[in-house]
Amino acid sequence: MKKGIIVVISYGIILSIAYLFHEPLLNWLNESDRSQLPLMCFLAVLFGIIPVVPFSVFGALMGAKYGIIMGAMINWIGSVGASALLFLFARFVFVKEFQKLIAKFNKIKKFDDLIKRNAFIAVLVSRMAPIIPPPVINIYSGLSAMSIHTYILATAIGQIPGMIVYAFIGNQLFESFQHLLIGVGIYLAFLILIIPFYRWWRAC
Repeated sequence: MKKGIIVVISYGIILSIAYLFHEPLLNWLNESDRSQLPLMCFLAVLFGIIPVVPFSVFGALMGAKYGIIMGAMINWIGSVGASALLFLFARFVFVKEFQKLIAKFNKIKKFDDLIKRNAFIAVLVSRMAPIIPPPVINIYSGLSAMSIHTYILATAIGQIPGMIVYAFIGNQLFESFQHLLIGVGIYLAFLILIIPFYRWWRAC
């Protein structure tokens, strides 16, 4: 409940700031200069690690500014880059600190069982569907015996749908509300297919 209130307050603050500075924001979004792409990729990684701005908000802005394809690529680079860094931090740097942190997650045993059965599918499906918080996936994968190659490949593939959706929402928000609803509907249908598969695989 407390986390939900914090999320609502955070988004409320962001929307308020966006409203107050909507003119400079719209001017920035309308700029076609791509010289800022390296900076945007860096910020995508940064916000993926430290969510000063919720990644979903940043991802939507990238779609609004650069279009669906380029925006999705920036989102994907940031998400995979942040995930890889957190994996390495958990495995080689903050091992004890992350072990204490991850122990507080009450469903970690289930994720541990899934990793032992098939690490690739466990990470892949968890990326595609919002079943387990991304930080938990990143950190616990680094603490486990999973190979970094398996983790990166599963993460890189699994993050594609969500990153496209963020960019699509941001792009269509200023273009067509009807297309926005259709896109969100398609993604929800995708989740409706993925989640039962996840539950079936977990139960097998």
